[in-house]
Parts: sequence; structure tokens; C-alpha cells
Amino acid sequence: MATYDADLQAAVDSTGVALLAGQTDDLVQYLRDQLAEREIETSDDEWLQRQVDGLQNDPEWMVDGEPSDFTSPKRDT
Repeated sequence: MATYDADLQAAVDSTGVALLAGQTDDLVQYLRDQLAEREIETSDDEWLQRQVDGLQNDPEWMVDGEPSDFTSPKRDT
């Protein structure tokens, strides 16, 4: 089983909830906003679309990889 940054999965999970609740028509932008809330930015539109497509097919979609330009945000501990 692959392991990815928990913030990526949390953003995808939040987008899945929005999808099920019918909160937004633009799921790619919603996912991008969810990532930004977690201090993650990406220009990997293919990755964003793949996550949204996955959610539309399976509400319990698990992140299938990291964006090509992903770097984990530094957190103060």
C-alpha cells in the first residue's frame, strides 16, 4: 500500500464530501482550494483531474499519487 501526504488525502476527502453534497460544480477548483487551505499548491492539472475523476467513480477514492510538482509544506513543530 502506498503512503502519501495526509494533507493530500484530506483535501481529496473534503472534495468528495462536497461532491456528494452537491456543493460545487467545479470540483477541480474546489480541490485546488482545499489544497491551498493546507498550504499546498500545484500546477499539475492532470493530477487534479485524475483525483476528481476518481471521486466521481468512487466516493471513497484514495489518492493515487502525488502531483508532479508536490513538495510537502514545512510545518513548525
